[in-house]
Amino acid sequence: MTGRYLVADIGGTNARFAVAEGTAKAGFTLHHMRRFRNEDFEHLRDAAHAYLQSWDGPAPQSGCLAVAAPIAPGKIRLTNSTWRFETGELARELALKTIIAANDFAAQARGAPLCPVQDQTVLNDAKAMADAPISVLGPGTGLGLGLLVPCKGEVRVIATEGGHAGFAPRTDEEIAVGKFIADEYGYVSWERLLSGRGLVNIHRALCAIDGETWPGVRPEEITARALADETSRSHRAVMLFCGALGAYAGDVSVITGARGGTYLAGGILPKIHTLLDKSPFEARRVRRGPMSRYVEAIPVRLIRSDAAALMGAAAIAEAGGL
Repeated sequence: MTGRYLVADIGGTNARFAVAEGTAKAGFTLHHMRRFRNEDFEHLRDAAHAYLQSWDGPAPQSGCLAVAAPIAPGKIRLTNSTWRFETGELARELALKTIIAANDFAAQARGAPLCPVQDQTVLNDAKAMADAPISVLGPGTGLGLGLLVPCKGEVRVIATEGGHAGFAPRTDEEIAVGKFIADEYGYVSWERLLSGRGLVNIHRALCAIDGETWPGVRPEEITARALADETSRSHRAVMLFCGALGAYAGDVSVITGARGGTYLAGGILPKIHTLLDKSPFEARRVRRGPMSRYVEAIPVRLIRSDAAALMGAAAIAEAGGL
């Protein structure tokens, strides 16, 4: 039976809403995607009401909100926003049967394999092992990691805090960058490098290593310069970023046994996808000594669409939870 769901992907700055129709097995269609700025609404309820007022199709029956926040019973507080909500209360106010709240990267992970093929770039064209776990990882504001585990014909989503595992440098330059970050933060997690702030940390470290003053650039300025000038320090920073990402992705594969595939997601990679093939990403991913062939046999795909979290939210709504 085809369902109709209110879905949203809500961060600290923006909230994206859509109405999803379909099923996880047959696929979902997203209708009337709209993006709102959180600061324009006092409460999440107000933004959701505004969205539903702009939708002139059949009313959704239930919904799932993918939010940048820890999920626990009671009031849910967004990490980087003043918005607070309780799912039962919000469902009543929006005239929906139920609303499920899910962590935003859990929804991203669930939605990765649901994205259309045309929204994916194949980075390693290998054959996935049937019924094996799938890893979904992505650098954005932070570094997210989720696992998809096939179970009795369904898919279970396992949210993790794998981005906070300890960074393992493997080159002289990474050792120097890691020391720079350690001197400032103490503990160096993978997220300290593989995120928007991490890209800035890498760039700052390279400036310090080169004995130059850091020019105060933002992540989007670093990626733009890297794309425009392959002789720039920004390009060097992005290459180190991609190499470290490959090392992390390979570590995740052997630690979790995720031979069903690796999906790369998040907000940064679609902007620099043309550099990934030229980067050390794949070489670093498969450089595993006796486990190299194990990792070489794992397919890798990049999700270029920003609809994965919305599709994942629809699948979670359909299933009634993670």
